[in-house]
Amino acid sequence: MSTLVVTIVALGAIAWFAYLVGSGSRRDRQDPVPANLSVSQTDDEMETRRLDRALVGAVVTAGFLTLAMPIYYLTELDRQEGFVDEFHEASLERGHEVWLEFGCGDCHGANLAGGVASFLEERSQVNVSGWAAPALDDMFYRYDRDEAMFWIVYGRANTPMPPWGLEGGGPLNSQQVEDLLNYIESHQVDQTAALLKVDGLLAGALSRREGAAEVVGDQIAEQEQLIETIRTSGTSSAALGDIAERARYLLDGAAEGIDTDGDGLSDVTETGLTAIFAEAQAAGYLATAVTLDPRNAETLIGIGDATSAATSVGDLESGATSLTITFQNQDVLAEQAGFGLQFLRAAARQAHWEVDVQAVADASFGGDAGAADRAVNLYNAYCARCHTAGYSAGPSFQQPQASGALGPSLRGGRALTQFLTAEDMYEFISVGSTSGVGYGVNGVGSGRMPGFGMVLSAEDLDLIVQYLRGATLDGSEYLGEGG
Repeated sequence: MSTLVVTIVALGAIAWFAYLVGSGSRRDRQDPVPANLSVSQTDDEMETRRLDRALVGAVVTAGFLTLAMPIYYLTELDRQEGFVDEFHEASLERGHEVWLEFGCGDCHGANLAGGVASFLEERSQVNVSGWAAPALDDMFYRYDRDEAMFWIVYGRANTPMPPWGLEGGGPLNSQQVEDLLNYIESHQVDQTAALLKVDGLLAGALSRREGAAEVVGDQIAEQEQLIETIRTSGTSSAALGDIAERARYLLDGAAEGIDTDGDGLSDVTETGLTAIFAEAQAAGYLATAVTLDPRNAETLIGIGDATSAATSVGDLESGATSLTITFQNQDVLAEQAGFGLQFLRAAARQAHWEVDVQAVADASFGGDAGAADRAVNLYNAYCARCHTAGYSAGPSFQQPQASGALGPSLRGGRALTQFLTAEDMYEFISVGSTSGVGYGVNGVGSGRMPGFGMVLSAEDLDLIVQYLRGATLDGSEYLGEGG
């Protein structure tokens, strides 16, 4: 068996070899001579016309490259800068969209010049509608880009400023945060304008101090009104519910009857709703009573009567629902509002916003009341947000001057122990802190302390330093710390 197999394999190998030899011979006889093996032109032809054409082409090509490369080099920088500008403009557009979509201007002002926000003040459980949101149009004079990014990404706890970056638990990815920063940076005022803000901010700080008692009194009155609303919520919800039900009935049947102005509301409906809205305003359920004119489709310029009617009826129904919920939770809400009222009354007695400027002048400025007043106002305008607890929420919630909040307390001679010389303290306030970099006596920067050297003059910085170092902020005799 093995011999037979060997024989068969041998015969197969011989047959395959014979096939290869035969096919090679046929291909040699049939295939034309390759072009690289054939003679196409003589040496004379190759070394004259063809060579000349090749050399001319090479010279032309070299000349083109000689001219093109410098031109390309000279234009490439502009081209690259054009792309940078194009990408930056696209980023600004995206940043503006983020600004609008997430309502940044609602708190910080549409023009980035600052504004107010609503917030539930935790200690008192009082709703604050005037929390001071800082201006952002000079932010990059106070913070570098990484520091500004931190506030956007992580927000500021215990304030209306929430975290916006994904790392902080917010909705914006890193590209959106970069775009938003680019948009804010593009709206920075020039440094001269930033410096000119000082007098306006000082006037605001002074006005706040002088009007604080009245503001607190108004808040106490509002809190008392809130308690009364909670107390009468059962009766009020029934009364407003009846008004809202009658208004809805008229609005649902608005298409029936004569419609003189063709606005989709019959004349009878417009007259009836006008009367109901006036009734609701008189009872305190509507801030403004909308009057509907059957002869005019837009009684309010630019707003159709049908839209005005639907909006006001919706407001009545929402108010009725809110009062019903208030009534259902009457006991809990009344206790909370009562606690807030006690807090506000205590704030009125303590009057932590008061500063005896003459006493400060005597203690720190050699009796110069003008310098002392400016120093106190500078501190309140630029430092109190971080170094006086509750300052941004308003005078009702302000704690003793320099009591500390996001930044450390400056009371008890802290300025003197942290900075051995006024020059060291001046430098720190001027440039701010840098994360991980030491300052003063064993201080380590976090990058959260802004630098004010580009928005305040050297004279104003000196006044702040003198105020914090000269008056140790221990004495209640000039800080208005009542019991």
